[in-house]
Amino acid sequence: MPKYHKRDLLSSPLDTPELPPGHPEEMQGIEEDPYLENYYNPVRTLVSWRAPSRPYRKKDRSYYTTVALLIILVCLIAFLAGERLLVGALLALGFLVYVLSFTAPEEVDYKISSQGIIVGDHFYHWEELDSFWFSEKEGSKLLNILTKFRFPGLLMMVMGDVNEEELKTIVARYLPFHEIAPKSTLEKWSESLQKHFPLENPNK
Repeated sequence: MPKYHKRDLLSSPLDTPELPPGHPEEMQGIEEDPYLENYYNPVRTLVSWRAPSRPYRKKDRSYYTTVALLIILVCLIAFLAGERLLVGALLALGFLVYVLSFTAPEEVDYKISSQGIIVGDHFYHWEELDSFWFSEKEGSKLLNILTKFRFPGLLMMVMGDVNEEELKTIVARYLPFHEIAPKSTLEKWSESLQKHFPLENPNK
């Protein structure tokens, strides 16, 4: 009679891969580490925080006075030129500026995971995003993420108390980082105009 192998061929070292360092089966008896626990999970949260939905700083009275005077002046010029539709658009724009400047934004949940980014109720996969950089606006630090969509073309995430270097290390695994923040011609023109003709009293 033929002799049978006593060794189980299915458990051969050639067929059983060596467990990588930190695998749960190799960590028995060792204190649990949340990072190692999530290391083998393909869908895991890397960092999350709660902050306002947009940068906000309470404006003083001079801001609203200057904006109102500019809107009235441009509306008067448009009315004399017979552009009544433009007058309506300017009034709507002035109302929008007033509401956004006077009303504090609500807080939303931000989450960066191994699959993408969540802002409130909206999810963006990493393949839908292009690159990122940091900036500051209205006294708030922002994580700016350029998308591949026409709208929204840019995600502006208020960082709150999250460390900038920590966010840079995490997001740089998936997206290129801009050392110098890219600015369009319109943004450069707007910043130059704001610098020479501030809407608020600079002495306050």
